[in-house]
Parts: sequence; C-alpha cells; structure tokens
Amino acid sequence: MDPVTLASAAVSFVTPYLLSLGKEAAKSAAGESGKSVWTWIKGKLTSPAGAEAIKDIEETKAPEDLKAKEPEKLLALQAALTKALKADPGAAKALEDLLKASGASLSSQTANVVGDSNKLGQASGGSSVNIG
Repeated sequence: MDPVTLASAAVSFVTPYLLSLGKEAAKSAAGESGKSVWTWIKGKLTSPAGAEAIKDIEETKAPEDLKAKEPEKLLALQAALTKALKADPGAAKALEDLLKASGASLSSQTANVVGDSNKLGQASGGSSVNIG
C-alpha cells in the first residue's frame, strides 16, 4: 500500500481514540486498538516535524475539537507519518499489518467519471450495487 494512503488510514483509525482521550470510550476494545496504533505512530515520528505533530495533538485542550476546529493538526500528523513511511518501507508494511490486525479498513476505491448523466456505484467486501 502506498505511504500516503496508509498514513491517511492510520490517522483516520486513531482519530476516534484521540477524540476520546481521557474518556471512558478510550478504555474499550476499540480504544485499545487505537491506543496501540497511536503508540506505534509516536514511536516512528522522531523527526522534529513528527515530534511537533505529536506534541500538538497531545497538548490539545479539547481533543473532541481536533476534527472540527483544528484539522490542521491531524493533517500535520498525516504529513509527518507519510514522510516517515516513504523513508522506511519496512515500517509501512509493519503499520499496514498492525492496522489490519486492529480491524482498520484499508480498502480504497477510485472512480473517474467523464461525461453527462452518469451513474456510479461502488462496493467492497463482498457487497453488491444495483443501478437502475
């Protein structure tokens, strides 16, 4: 999997954990999976930019506002993680395996639609789409 997509999937996966830091939801099984991925990410982001992205997220006074009011912090985290994964393909594979083991969805779909009056449907995971 390419580092950009993998970093995006990882940040998306840990975001619910980050949003619930210090709350009861962080103690659930999903919270534990998010925590393990977050711990892994923190261990890999040792560059100055990576360390700053981690610090910014951990020092956020209202973690529930990360997506709505401070999305730039999540984007900085994703950018730092992407750079680290591009530099270390072994780490990219390890993160992919960790995300799969944690139950993260790593499938992606792309559609290029050209023209007028088009209908589009996509399905994954054994699903089906009927377009009439």
